[in-house]
Amino acid sequence: MVKCTRPRDDISSFPPLSDDQIGEALLIRVVQDQMVNITTGGQLCSPNFPVVQPLPNVQHQKLVNELAKSVKVIGDQLNHEQIFNNQIDGLARLGDKKIFSKLVEGVFDDGQINWGRIIVLFFAVGKLAVKMLLANLPTVFSEILESCLDFFRTKLLGWIRNMGGWISSISAMTQFCSEHISASPFCRIVSGEHLFAFVCGVTLGSVIVWKLSRSS
Repeated sequence: MVKCTRPRDDISSFPPLSDDQIGEALLIRVVQDQMVNITTGGQLCSPNFPVVQPLPNVQHQKLVNELAKSVKVIGDQLNHEQIFNNQIDGLARLGDKKIFSKLVEGVFDDGQINWGRIIVLFFAVGKLAVKMLLANLPTVFSEILESCLDFFRTKLLGWIRNMGGWISSISAMTQFCSEHISASPFCRIVSGEHLFAFVCGVTLGSVIVWKLSRSS
């Protein structure tokens, strides 16, 4: 197995980042990005987004933009997996706030956290939130986002900070080894009695870090 290393040279020039604000903004951005693709012939209920902390400067916004692009890269791969879409549809049929707890049970079923699972969680929450809008369930839409934000703050934020913050996720994902990913499950999502393991290879070019460093 090829050993993955995490270069930090390109990160040193960045100002201190507020990882809580970045995570909150990223989740909202992921949902908004997926709402762009909504096509409906009827009237769509107005989404009520949770109030989150504003980003303090343009540098933070640039990082959120790049992270959102990374989520889209992974999400585009997930969208081509019929099993993944079937499981998301199964969760959506619950139609209540239990959706998020079932999702978490699947993605973090063994209690382990990694960048891939966090990103898959955010993307899946975006898909489920959009489905709640299409089903005219604005209350459930808000409950899913609030639940995810709470889970992020209480369960994921500490791990993210220990790993060096969101900025480290970019270099970490660029160093994901295909040999390692193809040998182990990337995430698990539970719907009813069905369980599936989806293996996803992620390749994000180092150009992301280069672009951020160049614009600082």
